[in-house]
Amino acid sequence: MSEQHIYLIAQLFGFFSFAIGLFAFYQKQDTKLKLWMAGLCLVNTLHFLLLNSFSSAFCAMVSIIRNLITIKVRSRRVMMVFMLFSITGFFSIQRSSEALGVMGMCVGTYSLFMLDGIKLRLGLLTGSLLWLGNNIALGSIGGSLLEACSASMNAVTLYRLYSDKKALVVDTDLVK
Repeated sequence: MSEQHIYLIAQLFGFFSFAIGLFAFYQKQDTKLKLWMAGLCLVNTLHFLLLNSFSSAFCAMVSIIRNLITIKVRSRRVMMVFMLFSITGFFSIQRSSEALGVMGMCVGTYSLFMLDGIKLRLGLLTGSLLWLGNNIALGSIGGSLLEACSASMNAVTLYRLYSDKKALVVDTDLVK
């Protein structure tokens, strides 16, 4: 298969990842968000492998397992294991811009293990912006769109969560 065909297939995976990501970041329930993010990371692993970005593929692969584990486990020790895996991503960096993806994974790891609700979304927004820089540098069209839209969707969901929280406070004040 020619290099151009592989590149086009990689971009198709990127666009598929983009579609999954839009759906994932629209979720208000943390568990659903994490499940869809695991699927997103599976597709991203293939996408990054086809783009010859092994550190990004490694981070995406570790993220699949991390996202699934964080549904049931909230442990600093387990988080530290995944942080160590995240940091080992630095050893496979081929381009300096790939460090953004590794940093994005570290922020995501901390966020998924230690945060929830609005704080979780703020951490994921930060991670998305770091991954956006990585994806732009790699020439990942779908991945760049994914992270730009993920950041936007995260902002919208943050607004929705904040509005829900504010409405709950107002409702509670009315009851008093």
